[in-house]
Amino acid sequence: MIEIVKDTNIDFVGRRKYGFIFSGIVIAIALSLILIKGPNYGIDFMGGALLQIRFSESITTAELRNTLAQIGYGQASIQALGKEKKEYTIRASISDPGEFAKALRNELTENYPQNQQEILREETVEPKIGRELMIKMFWAIALALVLILIYVSLRFDYRFGTAAVIALFHDAIITIGVLVLTQRQFSIIVVGALLTVIGYSINDSIVVSDRIRENMKKMRREPFNVVLNTGVNETLSRTLLTLGTTLLAVLALLIFGGSVIADFAFTLLIGFIVGTYSTIIIVGGIVSVWEEKFPKKKK
Repeated sequence: MIEIVKDTNIDFVGRRKYGFIFSGIVIAIALSLILIKGPNYGIDFMGGALLQIRFSESITTAELRNTLAQIGYGQASIQALGKEKKEYTIRASISDPGEFAKALRNELTENYPQNQQEILREETVEPKIGRELMIKMFWAIALALVLILIYVSLRFDYRFGTAAVIALFHDAIITIGVLVLTQRQFSIIVVGALLTVIGYSINDSIVVSDRIRENMKKMRREPFNVVLNTGVNETLSRTLLTLGTTLLAVLALLIFGGSVIADFAFTLLIGFIVGTYSTIIIVGGIVSVWEEKFPKKKK
């Protein structure tokens, strides 16, 4: 097997407090952003209308907002796609999205007759559907976490299962915080990306936990923290290789995939990095503290 780091002996468990402090600070910032600023919910959750429009000539955000104000939607969200200022997405949460789309097209044609417009995308979602999608999203994530906890606890140890689920919350909160910070659109596609991140992170945790379980049989006389460190170090090369190859594909999607898939790829990029960090630092650290506080009797 290819190894990018060989024979490492890094004391990850001994440095766990630094990881806990760093993660605690980042999670506090992420939660503050989520609660104060709030996610930039997409059309799937807010309900209303979304238009993606391409113009033949450049047009400013201010000009578009003035047009929206003339039809009573000055608070609509406007996002430029690209630096040329020729393509925009416009979102508005209203009770009659079809009427909004029609009124906006008519007003743009009247105000900018020389600037030809092309409607690339038009989506309408009623608010009721948006609420249903949001409820289903939370149920999907909650069910996934419960099943993961049961599976890891049965296959390995309840301590590893609990630590893995805590790490998943850690990964999800930080990733969502970055999405809020960058004002990426929180859509059903991003929810799919978050679930993918959860699957990636738990897979990493299972690989490390499996190696630790093997070492616990071979290193019975060694201290528990030494067994944890050995397992993490032995799988470190595999963990970093997996992250590197995965990020190459995600970066290709982010750079060449276009605006439609950009939020999905960005979520994967942040989530995979955070998930790898939590696998190396957080899971083993939690299990180590648990063992110190409530040592498990050796059979």
